[in-house]
Amino acid sequence: MPTRRQFLFSALPLCAEARAAAPASLKIRRIDPVVLRIGGRPNIVCARVETEDGIHGWGEGTSPPSVEPIVGHVNEFKKLLIGQSAWDIEKLWHRMYVECENLLGGALYSAMSIIDIALYDIAGKKLGVPVYKLLGGKVHDKLRIYTSYRWGNIPRTAEAYAGRTRELIAEGATAGKFDPFGAYPGPDRQLPTRTLNEVREMIRGIREGGPEFDICVEAHGKFNAASAGRIARALEPFDPFFLEEPVPPEDVDAMAEVQRATSIPIATGEGLFSHYAFREVLQKRAARILQPDVARAGGITPLKKIAAMAQTQYVTIAPHNPNGPVCTAASIHLAASIPNFLIMEEGGAWREREIYNAVFAEGWKGDSARWSVPEAPGLGVDLSPEFVREHRAKAG
Repeated sequence: MPTRRQFLFSALPLCAEARAAAPASLKIRRIDPVVLRIGGRPNIVCARVETEDGIHGWGEGTSPPSVEPIVGHVNEFKKLLIGQSAWDIEKLWHRMYVECENLLGGALYSAMSIIDIALYDIAGKKLGVPVYKLLGGKVHDKLRIYTSYRWGNIPRTAEAYAGRTRELIAEGATAGKFDPFGAYPGPDRQLPTRTLNEVREMIRGIREGGPEFDICVEAHGKFNAASAGRIARALEPFDPFFLEEPVPPEDVDAMAEVQRATSIPIATGEGLFSHYAFREVLQKRAARILQPDVARAGGITPLKKIAAMAQTQYVTIAPHNPNGPVCTAASIHLAASIPNFLIMEEGGAWREREIYNAVFAEGWKGDSARWSVPEAPGLGVDLSPEFVREHRAKAG
Protein backbone atom coordinates (compact mmCIF):
# COMPACT_ATOMS: atom_id res chain seq x y z
CA MET A 1 0.00 0.00 0.00
CA PRO A 2 1.51 3.39 -0.97
CA THR A 3 2.42 5.75 1.81
CA ARG A 4 0.72 9.11 2.16
CA ARG A 5 3.90 10.78 0.84
CA GLN A 6 3.98 8.50 -2.20
CA PHE A 7 0.32 9.18 -2.88
CA LEU A 8 0.81 12.94 -2.77
CA PHE A 9 3.81 12.83 -5.12
CA SER A 10 1.97 10.54 -7.52
CA ALA A 11 -0.74 13.18 -7.82
CA LEU A 12 1.66 15.96 -8.84
CA PRO A 13 1.73 15.14 -12.58
CA LEU A 14 -2.06 15.18 -12.61
CA CYS A 15 -2.07 18.60 -10.99
CA ALA A 16 0.39 19.87 -13.59
CA GLU A 17 -1.80 18.54 -16.38
CA ALA A 18 -4.83 20.19 -14.83
CA ARG A 19 -2.97 23.48 -14.64
CA ALA A 20 -1.92 23.19 -18.26
CA ALA A 21 -5.50 22.49 -19.30
CA ALA A 22 -6.93 25.35 -17.21
CA PRO A 23 -8.53 28.21 -19.15
CA ALA A 24 -6.11 30.95 -20.17
CA SER A 25 -6.27 34.39 -18.63
CA LEU A 26 -8.35 35.87 -21.45
CA LYS A 27 -6.77 39.30 -21.04
CA ILE A 28 -8.68 41.99 -22.90
CA ARG A 29 -6.67 43.37 -25.82
CA ARG A 30 -9.09 45.52 -27.83
CA ILE A 31 -12.48 47.19 -27.47
CA ASP A 32 -13.93 48.53 -30.71
CA PRO A 33 -17.33 50.26 -30.60
CA VAL A 34 -19.44 50.46 -33.76
CA VAL A 35 -22.81 52.00 -34.62
CA LEU A 36 -24.90 49.93 -37.00
CA ARG A 37 -27.93 50.50 -39.19
CA ILE A 38 -30.22 47.49 -39.01
CA GLY A 39 -33.43 47.85 -40.97
CA GLY A 40 -34.70 51.38 -40.49
CA ARG A 41 -32.72 51.92 -37.27
CA PRO A 42 -29.39 53.76 -37.58
CA ASN A 43 -28.64 53.70 -33.84
CA ILE A 44 -27.74 50.11 -32.92
CA VAL A 45 -24.70 50.62 -30.65
CA CYS A 46 -22.40 47.60 -30.33
CA ALA A 47 -18.79 46.80 -29.53
CA ARG A 48 -16.39 43.99 -30.34
CA VAL A 49 -14.23 43.02 -27.36
CA GLU A 50 -11.15 40.91 -28.20
CA THR A 51 -8.77 39.05 -25.90
CA GLU A 52 -5.09 38.23 -26.29
CA ASP A 53 -6.18 34.64 -26.93
CA GLY A 54 -7.87 35.84 -30.13
CA ILE A 55 -11.37 35.19 -28.81
CA HIS A 56 -13.83 38.01 -29.35
CA GLY A 57 -17.29 38.78 -28.02
CA TRP A 58 -20.05 41.14 -29.07
CA GLY A 59 -22.04 43.40 -26.80
CA GLU A 60 -24.89 45.83 -27.45
CA GLY A 61 -26.22 48.83 -25.55
CA THR A 62 -28.77 50.34 -27.88
CA SER A 63 -30.70 53.14 -26.16
CA PRO A 64 -32.00 55.73 -28.65
CA PRO A 65 -31.67 58.59 -29.18
CA SER A 66 -28.31 58.38 -27.39
CA VAL A 67 -25.48 57.20 -29.65
CA GLU A 68 -22.32 59.30 -29.35
CA PRO A 69 -22.38 59.42 -25.51
CA ILE A 70 -22.57 55.62 -25.33
CA VAL A 71 -19.69 55.25 -27.79
CA GLY A 72 -17.72 57.79 -25.78
CA HIS A 73 -18.17 55.85 -22.56
CA VAL A 74 -17.11 52.61 -24.26
CA ASN A 75 -13.94 54.30 -25.46
CA GLU A 76 -13.30 55.60 -21.93
CA PHE A 77 -13.68 52.08 -20.56
CA LYS A 78 -10.59 51.03 -22.51
CA LYS A 79 -8.47 52.69 -19.81
CA LEU A 80 -10.12 50.55 -17.13
CA LEU A 81 -10.46 47.26 -18.94
CA ILE A 82 -7.64 46.61 -21.40
CA GLY A 83 -5.23 44.19 -19.75
CA GLN A 84 -7.90 42.86 -17.39
CA SER A 85 -9.18 39.28 -17.50
CA ALA A 86 -12.46 38.78 -19.35
CA TRP A 87 -13.25 36.00 -16.85
CA ASP A 88 -13.78 38.57 -14.10
CA ILE A 89 -17.22 39.71 -15.21
CA GLU A 90 -18.56 40.61 -11.76
CA LYS A 91 -15.35 42.42 -10.79
CA LEU A 92 -15.25 44.44 -14.01
CA TRP A 93 -18.93 45.39 -13.75
CA HIS A 94 -18.30 46.86 -10.32
CA ARG A 95 -15.11 48.52 -11.49
CA MET A 96 -17.04 50.37 -14.20
CA TYR A 97 -19.82 51.21 -11.75
CA VAL A 98 -17.63 52.44 -8.89
CA GLU A 99 -14.92 54.26 -10.81
CA CYS A 100 -17.46 56.10 -12.99
CA GLU A 101 -20.03 56.80 -10.27
CA ASN A 102 -19.91 60.56 -10.89
CA LEU A 103 -21.17 59.91 -14.42
CA LEU A 104 -23.92 57.40 -13.67
CA GLY A 105 -26.75 57.81 -16.15
CA GLY A 106 -28.42 56.17 -19.10
CA ALA A 107 -25.50 56.39 -21.52
CA LEU A 108 -23.02 55.00 -18.99
CA TYR A 109 -25.24 52.03 -18.12
CA SER A 110 -25.72 51.27 -21.82
CA ALA A 111 -21.95 51.27 -22.27
CA MET A 112 -21.63 48.97 -19.27
CA SER A 113 -24.24 46.71 -20.88
CA ILE A 114 -22.12 46.47 -24.01
CA ILE A 115 -19.04 45.36 -22.11
CA ASP A 116 -20.89 42.99 -19.77
CA ILE A 117 -22.71 41.20 -22.59
CA ALA A 118 -19.49 40.88 -24.62
CA LEU A 119 -17.64 39.35 -21.65
CA TYR A 120 -20.31 36.67 -21.28
CA ASP A 121 -20.02 36.00 -25.01
CA ILE A 122 -16.24 35.59 -24.67
CA ALA A 123 -16.51 33.27 -21.66
CA GLY A 124 -19.06 31.08 -23.40
CA LYS A 125 -16.95 30.84 -26.54
CA LYS A 126 -13.83 30.02 -24.55
CA LEU A 127 -15.61 27.20 -22.70
CA GLY A 128 -17.54 26.07 -25.76
CA VAL A 129 -20.94 26.48 -24.07
CA PRO A 130 -23.97 28.74 -24.60
CA VAL A 131 -24.25 31.66 -22.18
CA TYR A 132 -27.32 30.27 -20.43
CA LYS A 133 -25.11 27.48 -19.04
CA LEU A 134 -22.96 30.13 -17.35
CA LEU A 135 -26.12 31.47 -15.68
CA GLY A 136 -27.19 28.24 -14.00
CA GLY A 137 -28.52 26.33 -16.96
CA LYS A 138 -31.79 26.25 -18.82
CA VAL A 139 -35.09 26.51 -16.96
CA HIS A 140 -37.14 27.11 -20.13
CA ASP A 141 -36.66 25.31 -23.45
CA LYS A 142 -38.92 27.75 -25.29
CA LEU A 143 -39.59 31.40 -24.52
CA ARG A 144 -43.00 32.96 -24.94
CA ILE A 145 -43.02 36.31 -26.76
CA TYR A 146 -45.53 39.03 -27.48
CA THR A 147 -45.79 40.72 -30.85
CA SER A 148 -44.84 44.40 -30.95
CA TYR A 149 -47.03 47.02 -32.63
CA ARG A 150 -48.47 44.64 -35.23
CA TRP A 151 -51.94 46.20 -35.46
CA GLY A 152 -50.70 48.88 -37.86
CA ASN A 153 -52.52 51.98 -39.08
CA ILE A 154 -56.15 50.87 -38.90
CA PRO A 155 -59.33 52.68 -37.81
CA ARG A 156 -59.58 53.20 -34.05
CA THR A 157 -62.73 51.10 -33.79
CA ALA A 158 -63.62 47.85 -32.05
CA GLU A 159 -64.45 46.22 -35.37
CA ALA A 160 -61.10 47.05 -36.97
CA TYR A 161 -59.12 45.85 -33.95
CA ALA A 162 -61.12 42.66 -33.65
CA GLY A 163 -60.43 41.82 -37.29
CA ARG A 164 -56.72 42.56 -37.09
CA THR A 165 -56.40 40.53 -33.87
CA ARG A 166 -57.93 37.52 -35.62
CA GLU A 167 -55.28 37.91 -38.33
CA LEU A 168 -52.48 38.00 -35.74
CA ILE A 169 -53.85 34.88 -34.07
CA ALA A 170 -53.97 33.16 -37.48
CA GLU A 171 -50.27 34.02 -37.84
CA GLY A 172 -49.60 32.21 -34.56
CA ALA A 173 -49.50 35.10 -32.10
CA THR A 174 -50.83 34.53 -28.58
CA ALA A 175 -50.05 37.98 -27.14
CA GLY A 176 -49.34 41.48 -28.39
CA LYS A 177 -48.44 44.96 -27.21
CA PHE A 178 -48.97 48.49 -28.49
CA ASP A 179 -49.56 52.02 -27.24
CA PRO A 180 -53.15 52.98 -28.12
CA PHE A 181 -53.03 56.43 -26.51
CA GLY A 182 -51.35 58.42 -29.27
CA ALA A 183 -49.18 61.49 -28.77
CA TYR A 184 -47.84 62.59 -25.40
CA PRO A 185 -50.25 64.86 -23.53
CA GLY A 186 -49.47 68.35 -22.31
CA PRO A 187 -47.53 69.16 -19.15
CA ASP A 188 -50.58 68.35 -17.01
CA ARG A 189 -50.29 64.70 -18.17
CA GLN A 190 -54.08 64.54 -18.41
CA LEU A 191 -55.75 62.01 -20.70
CA PRO A 192 -58.67 63.45 -22.71
CA THR A 193 -61.95 61.62 -22.18
CA ARG A 194 -62.39 61.26 -25.94
CA THR A 195 -59.10 59.38 -26.18
CA LEU A 196 -60.02 57.17 -23.23
CA ASN A 197 -63.31 56.24 -24.92
CA GLU A 198 -61.48 55.38 -28.16
CA VAL A 199 -58.97 53.22 -26.32
CA ARG A 200 -61.74 51.40 -24.47
CA GLU A 201 -63.31 50.46 -27.80
CA MET A 202 -60.00 49.40 -29.33
CA ILE A 203 -59.19 47.10 -26.41
CA ARG A 204 -62.75 45.76 -26.46
CA GLY A 205 -62.20 44.87 -30.10
CA ILE A 206 -58.98 43.02 -29.36
CA ARG A 207 -60.70 41.02 -26.63
CA GLU A 208 -63.62 40.15 -28.92
CA GLY A 209 -61.20 39.15 -31.67
CA GLY A 210 -59.18 36.97 -29.29
CA PRO A 211 -60.94 35.77 -26.11
CA GLU A 212 -57.71 34.05 -24.99
CA PHE A 213 -55.29 36.55 -26.53
CA ASP A 214 -53.09 38.31 -23.95
CA ILE A 215 -53.37 42.08 -24.38
CA CYS A 216 -50.32 44.11 -23.33
CA VAL A 217 -51.12 47.82 -23.11
CA GLU A 218 -48.25 50.32 -23.27
CA ALA A 219 -48.66 53.83 -21.83
CA HIS A 220 -45.03 55.09 -21.93
CA GLY A 221 -45.32 56.82 -18.55
CA LYS A 222 -47.40 59.61 -20.07
CA PHE A 223 -50.12 60.24 -17.51
CA ASN A 224 -50.83 61.58 -14.04
CA ALA A 225 -52.21 59.38 -11.27
CA ALA A 226 -55.80 60.48 -11.87
CA SER A 227 -55.67 59.58 -15.58
CA ALA A 228 -53.91 56.30 -14.81
CA GLY A 229 -56.72 55.33 -12.45
CA ARG A 230 -59.34 56.08 -15.11
CA ILE A 231 -57.41 54.02 -17.67
CA ALA A 232 -57.22 51.03 -15.35
CA ARG A 233 -60.93 51.17 -14.51
CA ALA A 234 -61.87 51.47 -18.19
CA LEU A 235 -59.73 48.50 -19.23
CA GLU A 236 -60.36 46.10 -16.35
CA PRO A 237 -63.46 44.49 -17.97
CA PHE A 238 -61.25 43.30 -20.86
CA ASP A 239 -58.62 41.67 -18.60
CA PRO A 240 -55.34 43.04 -20.04
CA PHE A 241 -52.25 40.93 -19.44
CA PHE A 242 -50.49 44.04 -18.17
CA LEU A 243 -50.59 47.84 -18.26
CA GLU A 244 -47.12 49.22 -18.82
CA GLU A 245 -46.10 52.42 -17.03
CA PRO A 246 -49.35 54.40 -16.86
CA VAL A 247 -47.44 56.94 -14.72
CA PRO A 248 -43.76 57.97 -14.95
CA PRO A 249 -41.54 55.31 -13.40
CA GLU A 250 -39.50 57.77 -11.34
CA ASP A 251 -42.40 58.21 -8.88
CA VAL A 252 -42.62 54.77 -7.32
CA ASP A 253 -45.27 55.87 -4.81
CA ALA A 254 -47.60 57.01 -7.59
CA MET A 255 -47.14 53.73 -9.44
CA ALA A 256 -47.79 51.78 -6.23
CA GLU A 257 -50.99 53.76 -5.72
CA VAL A 258 -52.20 52.78 -9.20
CA GLN A 259 -51.23 49.13 -8.68
CA ARG A 260 -53.13 48.89 -5.40
CA ALA A 261 -56.24 50.32 -7.04
CA THR A 262 -56.44 47.86 -9.95
CA SER A 263 -56.48 44.15 -10.63
CA ILE A 264 -54.46 44.71 -13.83
CA PRO A 265 -50.76 43.91 -13.33
CA ILE A 266 -48.66 47.06 -13.68
CA ALA A 267 -45.38 46.55 -15.55
CA THR A 268 -42.29 48.76 -15.37
CA GLY A 269 -38.53 48.71 -15.70
CA GLU A 270 -37.33 49.66 -19.17
CA GLY A 271 -35.91 52.97 -17.93
CA LEU A 272 -34.47 51.77 -14.62
CA PHE A 273 -30.70 51.43 -14.39
CA SER A 274 -29.00 48.54 -12.53
CA HIS A 275 -30.47 46.22 -9.94
CA TYR A 276 -30.29 48.95 -7.31
CA ALA A 277 -33.04 50.94 -9.05
CA PHE A 278 -35.48 48.02 -8.80
CA ARG A 279 -35.22 47.70 -5.03
CA GLU A 280 -37.77 50.42 -4.24
CA VAL A 281 -40.23 49.14 -6.85
CA LEU A 282 -40.18 45.74 -5.18
CA GLN A 283 -40.22 47.08 -1.63
CA LYS A 284 -43.32 49.18 -2.32
CA ARG A 285 -44.98 46.53 -4.51
CA ALA A 286 -45.43 49.12 -7.23
CA ALA A 287 -45.54 46.55 -10.04
CA ARG A 288 -46.30 42.86 -10.49
CA ILE A 289 -44.19 42.52 -13.65
CA LEU A 290 -40.66 43.88 -14.09
CA GLN A 291 -39.29 44.74 -17.54
CA PRO A 292 -35.53 45.31 -17.24
CA ASP A 293 -33.73 46.03 -20.50
CA VAL A 294 -30.38 44.26 -20.92
CA ALA A 295 -29.16 47.23 -23.00
CA ARG A 296 -30.04 49.84 -20.38
CA ALA A 297 -29.70 48.25 -16.95
CA GLY A 298 -26.02 47.34 -17.26
CA GLY A 299 -26.09 43.97 -19.01
CA ILE A 300 -26.68 40.37 -18.01
CA THR A 301 -25.01 40.69 -14.59
CA PRO A 302 -27.61 43.04 -13.04
CA LEU A 303 -30.55 41.41 -14.85
CA LYS A 304 -29.80 38.08 -13.21
CA LYS A 305 -29.88 39.86 -9.85
CA ILE A 306 -33.09 41.73 -10.66
CA ALA A 307 -34.75 38.41 -11.49
CA ALA A 308 -33.57 36.88 -8.21
CA MET A 309 -34.79 39.89 -6.20
CA ALA A 310 -38.17 39.70 -7.94
CA GLN A 311 -38.51 35.96 -7.42
CA THR A 312 -38.41 36.42 -3.65
CA GLN A 313 -41.63 38.47 -3.95
CA TYR A 314 -43.30 36.31 -6.62
CA VAL A 315 -42.88 39.04 -9.23
CA THR A 316 -42.27 37.94 -12.81
CA ILE A 317 -39.81 39.18 -15.46
CA ALA A 318 -40.78 40.27 -18.98
CA PRO A 319 -37.56 41.57 -20.56
CA HIS A 320 -37.88 44.82 -22.50
CA ASN A 321 -36.36 44.18 -25.93
CA PRO A 322 -36.82 46.74 -28.71
CA ASN A 323 -33.11 46.46 -29.55
CA GLY A 324 -30.86 44.71 -32.06
CA PRO A 325 -29.89 41.04 -32.47
CA VAL A 326 -27.05 40.99 -29.91
CA CYS A 327 -29.35 42.26 -27.17
CA THR A 328 -32.04 39.87 -28.31
CA ALA A 329 -29.60 36.97 -27.90
CA ALA A 330 -28.51 38.20 -24.46
CA SER A 331 -32.13 38.55 -23.36
CA ILE A 332 -32.92 35.05 -24.58
CA HIS A 333 -30.09 33.46 -22.60
CA LEU A 334 -31.03 35.42 -19.48
CA ALA A 335 -34.72 34.55 -19.82
CA ALA A 336 -33.98 30.88 -20.36
CA SER A 337 -32.08 30.72 -17.06
CA ILE A 338 -34.56 32.35 -14.66
CA PRO A 339 -37.52 30.59 -13.03
CA ASN A 340 -39.74 33.69 -12.99
CA PHE A 341 -39.54 34.49 -16.69
CA LEU A 342 -42.99 35.41 -18.00
CA ILE A 343 -42.82 36.70 -21.57
CA MET A 344 -40.56 38.92 -23.69
CA GLU A 345 -40.83 41.48 -26.44
CA GLU A 346 -40.11 40.41 -30.01
CA GLY A 347 -38.57 43.77 -30.95
CA GLY A 348 -37.26 43.91 -34.51
CA ALA A 349 -36.90 40.16 -35.01
CA TRP A 350 -40.08 39.86 -37.06
CA ARG A 351 -39.20 42.83 -39.31
CA GLU A 352 -35.55 41.88 -39.82
CA ARG A 353 -35.85 38.11 -39.98
CA GLU A 354 -33.30 37.87 -42.82
CA ILE A 355 -30.68 39.74 -40.78
CA TYR A 356 -31.37 37.70 -37.65
CA ASN A 357 -31.10 34.52 -39.66
CA ALA A 358 -27.68 35.65 -40.92
CA VAL A 359 -26.12 36.66 -37.58
CA PHE A 360 -27.41 33.80 -35.40
CA ALA A 361 -24.99 30.89 -35.75
CA GLU A 362 -27.76 28.32 -36.01
CA GLY A 363 -30.12 30.61 -37.94
CA TRP A 364 -33.09 32.38 -36.43
CA LYS A 365 -35.44 29.98 -34.65
CA GLY A 366 -38.58 31.78 -33.66
CA ASP A 367 -42.14 32.50 -34.66
CA SER A 368 -44.93 34.82 -33.50
CA ALA A 369 -45.48 32.88 -30.28
CA ARG A 370 -42.24 31.31 -29.02
CA TRP A 371 -38.48 31.42 -29.54
CA SER A 372 -35.87 28.70 -29.18
CA VAL A 373 -32.72 29.18 -27.10
CA PRO A 374 -29.42 29.22 -29.05
CA GLU A 375 -27.10 26.29 -28.34
CA ALA A 376 -23.98 27.63 -30.09
CA PRO A 377 -21.10 28.76 -27.84
CA GLY A 378 -21.41 32.21 -26.29
CA LEU A 379 -24.43 34.25 -27.26
CA GLY A 380 -24.79 32.31 -30.49
CA VAL A 381 -24.49 35.44 -32.62
CA ASP A 382 -21.60 36.96 -34.52
CA LEU A 383 -21.28 40.08 -36.64
CA SER A 384 -18.77 39.35 -39.37
CA PRO A 385 -16.43 42.06 -40.73
CA GLU A 386 -18.50 42.02 -43.92
CA PHE A 387 -21.72 42.51 -41.95
CA VAL A 388 -20.21 45.42 -40.03
CA ARG A 389 -18.98 47.12 -43.22
CA GLU A 390 -22.36 46.70 -44.88
CA HIS A 391 -24.38 47.95 -41.91
CA ARG A 392 -22.09 50.56 -40.36
CA ALA A 393 -24.03 53.75 -39.70
CA LYS A 394 -21.15 55.94 -38.55
CA ALA A 395 -17.66 55.64 -37.15
CA GLY A 396 -17.38 54.21 -33.65
